[in-house]
Amino acid sequence: MEIDDLKKENAELRAINAKQAEQIELLQEQVAYLTAKIFGKSSEQSPENGQTSLFDDDNQGVFNQPESTGEQIRHPEVPQKKRTTQQTKITKALPIKKEVIHLAHRHCDRCGELYNVFEKQVGQKLHYQPARLYIEQKYQEVGKCRRCSLDETLDGDKLVNATMPTPFMSHSLASPDLVAQIIANKYVLALPLDRQRQLFQKMGLTIYEPTLCNWVLAAAKCLDPLNRLLLAQLKTQSHLHGDETPIQVLREPGKPPSSKSYLWEVRSAKATNQPIVYFHYAPSRSEVVAKDLYAGYRGTLLCDGYSGYNHLPPTVTRAGCWAHVRRKFWEAANGILSQQSIGHRAVKLIDELFRLEKQFENLSADQRLKQRQKKSQPLIDQFWDLMAQTQAIAKSKLGKAITYAFNQREPLMVFLTDGAVALSNNIAERGIKHTVIGRKNWLFSTGQAGAKANALFLGLFETAKANGINFGNYLTYLLMRIPQLGPFPTTAQLAAYLPWHKDIRQNCLD
Repeated sequence: MEIDDLKKENAELRAINAKQAEQIELLQEQVAYLTAKIFGKSSEQSPENGQTSLFDDDNQGVFNQPESTGEQIRHPEVPQKKRTTQQTKITKALPIKKEVIHLAHRHCDRCGELYNVFEKQVGQKLHYQPARLYIEQKYQEVGKCRRCSLDETLDGDKLVNATMPTPFMSHSLASPDLVAQIIANKYVLALPLDRQRQLFQKMGLTIYEPTLCNWVLAAAKCLDPLNRLLLAQLKTQSHLHGDETPIQVLREPGKPPSSKSYLWEVRSAKATNQPIVYFHYAPSRSEVVAKDLYAGYRGTLLCDGYSGYNHLPPTVTRAGCWAHVRRKFWEAANGILSQQSIGHRAVKLIDELFRLEKQFENLSADQRLKQRQKKSQPLIDQFWDLMAQTQAIAKSKLGKAITYAFNQREPLMVFLTDGAVALSNNIAERGIKHTVIGRKNWLFSTGQAGAKANALFLGLFETAKANGINFGNYLTYLLMRIPQLGPFPTTAQLAAYLPWHKDIRQNCLD
């Protein structure tokens, strides 16, 4: 009996010891992860020579939310590329001002003969002319008929006024080009309105921040019908990308000022001829927002594994992002020592998927699909076999990565049945970049109206950029022309102001 008790006690101690060993590994992983976050390098670039980046630009450090990939910093073991000298280049045709340095004397100091003068170019300097404000005083022509004015049967003079264009803001000093520049400064350069107020003061205009806010809100109200048309046009496209990012709105009903609100991004796929980026403000990140935002859409949406997308309308096919899967295995590859090799193997397989995808970049959707089924399918099979054979601590980085992958298995496989589906959602994350930079400067929106205006102009800016047109010029054009359509413009009227329309491209090219 004593032997049985000892065996039972020994088994219990072994179980306790195993559980404590697992907890120690998890705590060690957490310490290593937090240490790397605070002091380490945050690149997700694989150390193998020749590894290509999964991202098209170098500005990946702006995402400090869950969609973040970290800054693009190389590991010490990767040979650094030799830095090349970067010469300053003038990329646009600039106006030229000619300055001639004249001779002090026109006659030869030896014989007195008049010089035969010619010019030689000895250099050039680039100058900057600061922005300036000016006042445009409007006058309205008034016609008076002398004959009718002398007619005693008529009551008073016969006068006819010239028809005035409808301003987007009545009884205001604000002109379309001024407000467009203010909006462009805020959403392109992330320059808050208070800083712009200080610049205007130096230029001779004393103006208060609430007035600037009212101008921006008035412009948003003017352009809201066009923004709604852009969303409707976006929902007619077969493939979309979706993402969301937190913002702060101080005054929301039933919420404390410190709570999070969200901007939801919906954008066109890379290959479309009419790219659109749309931002939607919502007080929450709930599934109801996703369901309403994509209501009526029939097509494929590529997004991450956020559960809010689990209740999309049945007409929406959901595709998964392999970059998000890779990100989680990258963290596992730097987690518990005993599980690092599995993380590295998973990352290597996904890296090979992206290398193949780079080769398929210029193929048609049908050709890309055939190549994926031929070359990418075996890598996918290896990946899922590795997942099935691996037993990881459930709460470890590797355990969470495997769970995420299995939960997303069906969406992750869509790219093998649809050649037009991208392998990652990085295009949407890059579209949020200006939002992230901007919120670091703006900090918050005071109310819901400001948050909606932010969403409208951020989407319009990204749409203009995707279509290769100048955002400031586009805004000026819209704020001048759309008010002339009346208070209830039709869809046909607004279609002339979409960024790919020929008149817009003629007047607003970057």
